[in-house]
Amino acid sequence: MTSCDFQIAKQFNFLRSMTEVERAELTKTSSPRHLQKGEVLFMEAEQLQKLFCIREGACKFSKIDEKGKEHITKLLGKGELMGRRSLISKKGAMVTATAITDTTICSVDKLPVLRCLMKNTDFCMDVIKGFVEDTEEEAKRKGLFDNHQSITKRLAGLLIYLDEKFGTERDGTLKLFLKREDMANLIGTSSEYVISILSRFKRGGLLDLERGKIRLLDKKGLEKMC
Repeated sequence: MTSCDFQIAKQFNFLRSMTEVERAELTKTSSPRHLQKGEVLFMEAEQLQKLFCIREGACKFSKIDEKGKEHITKLLGKGELMGRRSLISKKGAMVTATAITDTTICSVDKLPVLRCLMKNTDFCMDVIKGFVEDTEEEAKRKGLFDNHQSITKRLAGLLIYLDEKFGTERDGTLKLFLKREDMANLIGTSSEYVISILSRFKRGGLLDLERGKIRLLDKKGLEKMC
């Protein structure tokens, strides 16, 4: 099976911190996998035997509460890793990972990664830096659409976040297309209210809606709103 090139990984600098022997061992156990939109990569509490990196596309982390309602905790894009905490702690996954677009994943067996952690201090430091970056990303996310703000401000912050994290298509629409239900889940409201606020933003000249896709027309206006 074709191996993966992990140069795309944002949080592990494989080429710099691994020896040639370690890289060869890692690559030997790696393989690509294509996920259809909506396909689950791993489930909450699952014992993971692999580390995953997004090659193309996007995924979401989510948890299910006691009432069976899904709560999205994180959005991940190209180059981001999944399964680090579970791999290192040897505990089950804390979240369910699901593709929210057609997505290509690179996976690698956990054993060569664990061996590098024990023997290679530079690689170990890269792992620690990755967790620090996760913390910074979480702080930024909360700053843009934190639950203590009004729903309108949270939605404005979410749109800015999607623009900055995932970018736009050539036609200017947001590259990551989120269902209104997912947007509502992220900011803690109903999909009907999200639709209502988006329509209000459109009337105010802040954005344009085209077959469900969103094009930001006045990003500064949305930032002021936050």
